[in-house]
Amino acid sequence: MTCCAPARLCALPSVCTIHLTQTARYLQAKTAALRDWIARNALGKYRGVIVAVQEARRAALAEFCGGRVRTRTIFNGVPLVDRAKFQCVREVTRNALGISAADFLVLGVGRLVERKSPFIFLKAAQKLHRRLPAARFLWVGDGKLAGEWDEWIARERMESVISRAEWQTDTLPFLLAGDLRLHVAAYEGVPFAIIEAMAAGLPCVVTRDFASEVPIFDDRSVLFLDDTAELADRIRNQTKLSSIAKGGRQLVERAFSLGAMAAAYEQLYRETARK
Repeated sequence: MTCCAPARLCALPSVCTIHLTQTARYLQAKTAALRDWIARNALGKYRGVIVAVQEARRAALAEFCGGRVRTRTIFNGVPLVDRAKFQCVREVTRNALGISAADFLVLGVGRLVERKSPFIFLKAAQKLHRRLPAARFLWVGDGKLAGEWDEWIARERMESVISRAEWQTDTLPFLLAGDLRLHVAAYEGVPFAIIEAMAAGLPCVVTRDFASEVPIFDDRSVLFLDDTAELADRIRNQTKLSSIAKGGRQLVERAFSLGAMAAAYEQLYRETARK
C-alpha cells in the first residue's frame, strides 16, 4: 500500500492497480488481522480509483474497504501470437526437450510453491497418462518445492513422463511447443500464464474453483479439470480441442489483448482527469 501516501501528496488525479487483492487472512499470513487493518486504513485514505484485474477480486476489494474507495475492473492484456509463424520455434523447442512429433505435451507454468498447487498437477498428470499414453508433462518454473517435486517423480517412477524446466524469462517457446496448458493453482487474479497460452493458440484446462473466480472463462474457452476420464476423452477429440483453442484465442482478442487493456485504461484516465 506504499503507493497511497505519495499519491495523496500529488495534486494530479491518480489511478492505482492492485493485481492481488486477497486479504492477509485469506492468504493465511502471519499477524493477518494487523496486516489487514493496516491495508484497510491505507486504502481508505486513497482518493483515486483502484483497479483490480478481475471482477470477483474487485468486488472483494470494495467489500474489504467498506465502500470507502472507488474501484474498477480492467483485465490484464497480452500480445497476440500468430502460432503458424513460429512452427520452427515449436520444432526446435520440442527437439531440445526430447518431445517427439507423436507426443502430446501438457504444460504447467509457475513457481513451485503451495499456492500454485504443483502436486495436484503431478497427480492429474499421472491419471491422465494412464488414459493417454502419448501424453508427456512439463512444468516450467522453480521454487521451494522443487526437491519434493523431484522426490515424488522418482518415487512414482514417472521420470520418462514428467519433467521440469528451470524458471524461464521467456515462456513463449514452451507455449509454442506445447499442445495443452494445465492450470491447477488454488487462487489467482487473472494469471498471465493462462492468457498468454490462449493468445498463443494453446487450449487450456482449469479448475472449477479458478473459473468461479473468473467467470468470463467458460466451457467455450476452457476445459475443466473435473473427471479425468471425461477430460481425457475431450483431449482425444481434436475437433473439441481445436474449438477450445479457438474460443480461448477469441476471448483474449476481445477482453485480454493489449489493445483492449489500453483502451480501458485510456477511458479511465480520461474520466479521472475530468473529475
